[in-house]
Amino acid sequence: MLDVEERNYNNHPSSLAQWVYDAIGQPGVCLRVRLRGNNLHILCESRERIPAQTVVNRLLQALKAQPETTSFPLDLETPIYQIIIYGRQVSQSRPEWVKEIRLNTDTHDTESRPESSWETTPAQSAFVISHESLARSGSPDAIARYLSANLSHLGVSVNVQIQDLPTKDNREQSLVKQKPKISQSSQPYHRRLWVICTSNYSPDVALLSEPIVQQLRSLELTEFKDAAICAQVRGEAKPEWMVRVDLTPSDVMLKDWARWGDVQAIATLSNQMLARVGMTVRAVLKETTLHLFCSALDLGKTPVPDQTTAMNAIAPLIKSLKPQGIKAATIYGVESDYFSLEPEPEKPVWVDWVTLPASEKPQLAPSSYTLGQQGNLNALTFLLQRLLNPDLDQRLATGGIQLKVRRQHDLLHIMSEAPLCPSKAQVSLPIVRLLRQLAIPNIAGARIYGRSAGSTSPAWNYGVDFSERRRLTSESTPEFVTSNTDISELVVPTEQSVSHQHKPDTTLKDDLQRRSKTAVGTIGRWLCSTQLFVPTPDNQRVTVDTQRTSSESSQAVKVSLVWGLMGLLLMFLIDRPVGRILQPQGSLPRRDAVSAAEESPIPVDLTELSLQQDNQDAEDFNASGFTREGDKSIIIDDSLPSERGDATQAAMLALARSSNPPFNNQLLDQKLALYQERLQQGNRPDVLIMGSSRAMRGIDPVALEEALAVEGYSGIDVFNFGINGATAQIVDLMTRRILTPDQLPKLIIVADGARAFNSGRVDATFEAIADSEGYRELNAGTFPNTPGQSSTQANQTSQPLAALRRGYQSIDEGTNQLLAGLSSTYPQRDQLKSLLRAQFVSLVKTLPNVSSSAEPEQGLDQDMSIDMDGFLPLSIRFDPETYYQNHPRVAGAYDGDYQSFQLRGKQDQAFDALLTFAQEHDITVVFVNLPLTNDYLDPVRLKYEQQFKQYMHANAVERELIFRDLSGLLLGKPDHFSDPSHLNRFGAYEVSNQLAKDPMIPWALLVGD
Repeated sequence: MLDVEERNYNNHPSSLAQWVYDAIGQPGVCLRVRLRGNNLHILCESRERIPAQTVVNRLLQALKAQPETTSFPLDLETPIYQIIIYGRQVSQSRPEWVKEIRLNTDTHDTESRPESSWETTPAQSAFVISHESLARSGSPDAIARYLSANLSHLGVSVNVQIQDLPTKDNREQSLVKQKPKISQSSQPYHRRLWVICTSNYSPDVALLSEPIVQQLRSLELTEFKDAAICAQVRGEAKPEWMVRVDLTPSDVMLKDWARWGDVQAIATLSNQMLARVGMTVRAVLKETTLHLFCSALDLGKTPVPDQTTAMNAIAPLIKSLKPQGIKAATIYGVESDYFSLEPEPEKPVWVDWVTLPASEKPQLAPSSYTLGQQGNLNALTFLLQRLLNPDLDQRLATGGIQLKVRRQHDLLHIMSEAPLCPSKAQVSLPIVRLLRQLAIPNIAGARIYGRSAGSTSPAWNYGVDFSERRRLTSESTPEFVTSNTDISELVVPTEQSVSHQHKPDTTLKDDLQRRSKTAVGTIGRWLCSTQLFVPTPDNQRVTVDTQRTSSESSQAVKVSLVWGLMGLLLMFLIDRPVGRILQPQGSLPRRDAVSAAEESPIPVDLTELSLQQDNQDAEDFNASGFTREGDKSIIIDDSLPSERGDATQAAMLALARSSNPPFNNQLLDQKLALYQERLQQGNRPDVLIMGSSRAMRGIDPVALEEALAVEGYSGIDVFNFGINGATAQIVDLMTRRILTPDQLPKLIIVADGARAFNSGRVDATFEAIADSEGYRELNAGTFPNTPGQSSTQANQTSQPLAALRRGYQSIDEGTNQLLAGLSSTYPQRDQLKSLLRAQFVSLVKTLPNVSSSAEPEQGLDQDMSIDMDGFLPLSIRFDPETYYQNHPRVAGAYDGDYQSFQLRGKQDQAFDALLTFAQEHDITVVFVNLPLTNDYLDPVRLKYEQQFKQYMHANAVERELIFRDLSGLLLGKPDHFSDPSHLNRFGAYEVSNQLAKDPMIPWALLVGD
C-alpha cells in the first residue's frame, strides 16, 4: 500500500513512493511515505514482525544504485538530507524500532552516498561528519542540513544558495551551489547567503526568522557579510516574505562597541583572551579610569592569578581598542571569587596600571556621551543602539536592533531595523527620552522610523519636536543607505538571471533610433490629417495615409482660419453686453477666510443708501430704537449671504439629482450629494474633514488651503464633511461603507472631542441613520455608491503625469491673467455660472410634474447655511454675560453628552475599525481635539476631557494615529466661539492656521498628487 500526500508538487512524492516500493517492497509489508521538510519518513507495517536490518540494508543498496538502474530521485529545490524508517506491526500504535539514514547529496556527483546513524562498516562510518563543522566552512549544502535539523518537524524544507553581488559598477550576478573559486577579475564582490524555506503553508516570520538568524550567526561565517531568508509557499511564484540578516562576526561587533568605551564589551573581549590562560575578569568604569579585577577560574590550582600573564594578555588588547573617553586602566589581581560592583570591597593581591591612548590624543578624550551631546552622529548611533540593546548576549546572537541616523537641517531622522520589525513603543519612547537628556544644540525635533531588515520603506514612523519650529519647506525622509551593497534589493536568485546578457550598445542605439523615427512619422501623419499642417517638400511621404494633395491641404487651412476669425469676432461682440449685465450682480465667487483682525468698518456715504426698511440686525439699534452713537460710518456685515444661498441651492440641487436613498439626516444627504458631484467632476479633495458640528464649524477649508499655501503646500483641496451629532460610529460608517476607497483622499482629519467617544450614552444620531432606507441598502449591498477610478490606477496615472500637471497649471494661470485683461465677462465667470444655476433651479421649481423627491427639503436656515466646501461660517460671538440670558446653563454632571461616560465600547471599536481600514488603504488619519471655552470646562467635563487625552495619547502609538491636542488653544478667547463648545468663523480661522503650521501632520504627502 502506498500512501502519499497529495499536496506536494512536481510528482516528486510519487517518484519517491515508487522508489521506496521498489527498494523495500516485500510481500505483506505496507508502506506509508511522507516528505516533511528535508526528511523522508517511511512507515513499514506488517502483520508479522519486520526485521530492521533487512529494511535498512535494502535501502542502502538502493541508494548506491547506478544511474542505469532505478536510482534515488533528486530534487534540487527540495533536497532530502535524512531518511527516517519506522517499523511496527499492524496491531500496534507505536513503532517497534526507528532507524535513520543521513544522506550526503552532491549535485555534481552521480552517486548518493549514505551515512547511517548506527554502527556500520568502516567505509560507511567515514561519512559521519558533523553538519555544524561543515557549515562553518561555508558549504551551502552543509548549512542547509544544519538549518533543516530544526525546521523539518515544521514541514519546512531548506535550500541554501550563494549569490555574488558587485559592490560598485558591475551589476551582473552569479549563482553557485558550492563555494566559488576566487574570481580572476579585479572587481570586488559582496557575497550574500540565501536561505530559501519552502513549505505547503505560509509560515509566520517570527516562527522561522528567529531560530534561523541565531543559527546563522552562531556559525561565524566570515566570508559572508549578510544573508537573506526567503519564505516560499509551494506552487506560488512570489515569496511570502524576505528578511536580511547581518552576519557581522561577534568579535567585530564587540570591538566596535569597545572602541566607544562600552565596559561590558571590553570585559567580554578580555574574558575571551584570558580564558586561554585560565583567568576571568570583571570591569567597572569610574570617571575616566577602567578598573579590571582578575581572578583565576580554577581556585584550587592557582588562587591568585599571575600578574605577568594577566598584564601580557590585557594590556595589548585594551591599548589596541583605544576606547573613547577612557584614559587609563587599573588591573587588580584578586584572590576571592566574591565580586561586587564596587572596587573597594575587593582584596587585591597585586595592582598594575596602564595608560591608554585617550590620555595623549585629544580626539579620544571626550566620552561617547559628550560627543553625542555635541551632535556627533557616530557617537549618537552607538548611544542609541546601546540603549535599545541592553542584553549584549542577545545582540550578539541575533544582531539586535540596528540604527541609522541622518541629520537634515534641525531634524534627526533615525531608522531602526531588525529581522523582526521593532515596535514603535519599543524604539520611539526610549530614543526620545535620551535625546531630551542630550539636548543636542540646533536640533529641534526627531523623526523615528521602523522597518524589518531588508525592507526599503518604513513600516511605521513617529515624530516629536523639542522646541517650536517653523517649517518653510516640505520635510523629506532621507535615504538610509550606507553602502552600495545595501542598494541591491532582495531578489531571489535564479538560473535565468545568471544566463541573461545585456544587448550590445550598438543594438540598443539602433533600436532607439528606429523607434524614434517611427514615432516622429506617426505624429507627422496625424498632424497632417487634421488639415492644420502641411508636409514639407522633402517629407511628402507622411501624406500617404491621408492621400491629400498640397492644394487640398492649403484650402482646408484657409477654411479653418475663416471660421476661427468669425468665432472670435462673435465672442467679442457678446462679451461686453454680458459683462455689463453681470456687473450689478457682482459678488465674490468664493468666501475669503478672514480673521478677527481683518474685520474693519467700511465707510459708506449716506446718500448712497436706500431709506427703505430692511431686515436690519438688532445690534445696530440701542434700547430706545435709535441708532448707536459713533462716527459717521456704517458697519456692513461681510457675511456674503448671497454666496451661502448659492451654496445651499447647490446642495439642494445636488440632492435632487442624486439617486442616493435618504439616511434620515438631511445634512448628511446634502453633503454626500455635493461630495459625489465633486467627484464626478474629477475633483477629489486632498483632505477630508470629518466629525460633528464642532468639525463643521471649527475648521475652515479656505483658511486651511490659504495657510498651507503660505507654508509651501499650494494647490491642496479641502472639503468639510462634518455633520451634526456625528460620533466615532458615524465617521466610521461614512468612511468605510458610504464612501468607497477610491473616493477617499490620502489624509482624513477627524475633528472632535471626548463626547464623540462616549460609549456609555445613547447614540441617537447613529440610531436614526441605522433606521433609514439608505442604511438598509448598505446592508443589502444595493447602495448606489458612485465609484471613481481605482486607487491603484490613480496612483499609476498621477505619477507620470505629475510634471505635466504642474506645467499645465502654470500655463493655465498665465492664460487666465491674459483673458481677464481682454474680456469683461471672464473675471465674472463664476457669477455667470451662479446666475444660470439659479435660473435652472427656479425653472425646476415651476415644473408642474416634478415628484416630491425632486423638491429640495428645508435644510439649514439661510443665516446658517454651509458654503461650497461644506463649512458653516458663523459670525456670532459668544458672550457669557448675555448668552445665558437666553440659554440655560447646563452643568457637566447633567450633560447628556457625558452621560455614563465610558471610552471603551462601541465608539472605541468603530474608531479602531476605521484606523485599520485606513492603514490597509494607505490613508493617514489625524485626530484633532478642538478647543473649548473655560466656561464650558467645569470640573466634571474637565475630568472627562483629561481622561480622553490620556486615552488618545496612550493609543496613538499603537494605533498608527496622529493625535493633535488643540483643546487649550483658545481658552481665554470666548469671542472666537459661537457658543460654549462651538467655534465661530474667527476661531475656525485660528485653528486652520495652527493645523497648517503643525509639523506632525504630513502635508508633504499631498503635494504633487
